[in-house]
Order: sequence, then C-alpha cells, then structure tokens
Amino acid sequence: MIPTKIALVAAVTAVTALVPLASTASAAPEPAPHACKGAKTCYVNVSVAQLWESPDKVRAVDAKALTNPVDLRGWFADMAHDINLRRDIPGETQALYGNRVTVVATTRTRDGMLWDKVLLHGQPTPKDKAGYPGWVPDRQLTKHRKKAPAGTTPERISSRTAWGFGTPQAAASGSASRGGTEYSFNTEFSVKPSPADPSLLEAYANDGSPIYFKPQDLTAPPPDVTGGTVVAEARKFLGQDYLWSGASGFGYDCSGLTSQVYSALGITIPRDSQPQFDAGGGRAPAGSARGVRIDSEADLRPGDVVGFGSSTANVTHVGIYAGRNDKGEPMMIDAPKTGEKVKEEPMTGRPFVGATRFIGA
Repeated sequence: MIPTKIALVAAVTAVTALVPLASTASAAPEPAPHACKGAKTCYVNVSVAQLWESPDKVRAVDAKALTNPVDLRGWFADMAHDINLRRDIPGETQALYGNRVTVVATTRTRDGMLWDKVLLHGQPTPKDKAGYPGWVPDRQLTKHRKKAPAGTTPERISSRTAWGFGTPQAAASGSASRGGTEYSFNTEFSVKPSPADPSLLEAYANDGSPIYFKPQDLTAPPPDVTGGTVVAEARKFLGQDYLWSGASGFGYDCSGLTSQVYSALGITIPRDSQPQFDAGGGRAPAGSARGVRIDSEADLRPGDVVGFGSSTANVTHVGIYAGRNDKGEPMMIDAPKTGEKVKEEPMTGRPFVGATRFIGA
C-alpha cells in the first residue's frame, strides 16, 4: 500500500452529505444512536471495518461495507463489474473484530449517519504515533467490552476466514445458513473448550456472549517464529484477490498482506510499504518491531520483507521473500495490484531497493 494518501478531513464542518437531503415533504430520518457516545476508547463490532479517508469520499457502491453486520462479500460483488471501483476505493486500511480504537472526533452526515474519526491500534504508522487514522461508521463500533471468563486463552483465526456461530448446534453443522458470522484471519478471541460440546471452541464476543468455532480455525501464535513460518503463513493466501486498503482475510493489498501475516505470528510491523522498509533502517514507528536493512538480493532469507520502488525513499510495493526457484530466481509472495491475485512469483521485473529482516534481526 502506498503510504502517501489524501489527507483526512480536518474539521467536521467540512464533511458533506453521502446522499442528497430528503425533500421538505418527507419526515427527517430518525437519528441513529451513538454507539461510542462519551467514550474515548471503542472496539470494532463487525467482522471487518473499513477505515475510510473521509465520509464524503464514500461512494454509493460502498453501502454494504458501512452496515452492521457488514457485508464484505456483497460489497466485493457490487464492485466486480468494474475494476476501477476496486482500484479507487477511498480506504486507508481495515480493522478486525475486537480491535481497539481511540475516537478523536465524531460527525453526523446529512443523511443522519454518524461517523467517528479514529486511531486504530496495532497497525503502526508514522502518520500518528497513537494509531492508524481513518473514519469509521459509528454503528460498526461499540464502547462495551466485557472481560473474558477465567480459564480462557487468546487465540487467533488461522484460516483465511472462519465462521462463528451463536449456538453449538449451528457451529457443529458448519452451515452459513444457520446465522453465523464470517470472521477474518488474525482476529483474536479468548477461547476455551465448549462445556456444551467439547469438540468446539467457545469464544467471547465484545458483549460477553459466546461464539462457537471449529477448533481447527483458531490457534495461538507459535513460540518460535522462523522465516519459513512466515512464508508458510503467507502461502495460505495464494489465489486471493487483491484489494486496495485490504488488511483482512477477505482481501489484501501488498503491505496489508505482509503486516497481517507478521501480526498473526505475534510480530507487529508497520502497516504500509515505506514504513516497513524504513523499519530496517532504524526508523520504525511507535509500536513496531525493529528490523535490519538487507541491501543485496544475494543476502536475502525467507521471511524478509522485500521492497520495490524508484528509490529507498519511494518504496511503493512489498512482498515476502520465499527463497529461490529451480531456476535460481529469487521468489516472493505478494499481492501485486488491483485485478490480480496473491501469487508466488519471481522478483525480477520490479526495481528492488532492499529488504527488512524482522526475524533474527
């Protein structure tokens, strides 16, 4: 993901309507309740929340990404007929269910929809040391987060996505028609074996209610992470569609893939391409692991984050070095661009400017 983007709206008075004002003959819409009213700290309360550049940049085609529950697959389907719709998403990044945000401003657009300007924790960026900035529909957040019961352990979804259900019976069936929610890779839950069905895991929602998963869908980060571990994790996403600003198992951009793979393994690195590269040169943003700079392709090791661009100050693409193929070519796993899928491909053809090593640095 290219780190330089259009600046966020500076003042709530500059936010314009997403839809035209209702006519004077129509009743004014009932104002939506304020989910984060009076709270500085809130939590993502949908499977994946898009962080937007500003409310006034959101398009009509983005409607299904603004709901609670969110309909990401429906959103993707609505954009499928036009590649430019995916290329021009006015998004900054994505946040996963349960992620913590700091609310710094709130506004209501003329259609009555509440929006919160937030700083997302866990995705380090030089834009703001407190968190990644962006706008989120208030209805996709909650200020309520109950403490998990005793006897639980933190685990993360380890498949691209996984279905969680409100009852053990629905989870045992595994059918999406049973009212489940599809959660993203790297979403963290506190879990324990289900007392009702020991073959299932019982996780806990923000409000403390149980969510039931198949045990193979969640795991704890490994105690020892190697470059080979990083490569194996990245290979899970081969064939997945690229999504600009994507940072979830539904779709990734280049640095969304690298950062979320590392995050799932318990290593927090910067969200965007340039800061990931800069972390190898002693300029890691607050909250990020520090790495070391690798200048030569000959010195690369599996798991290194390889950077490409016109110069070391203009890194516009990243991938995960995967080793050499049978022709001796250096290979990487990357999310190339809109219209393509995550692939393992030769690094040749892109202007390599160096790499950052976060494992064994």
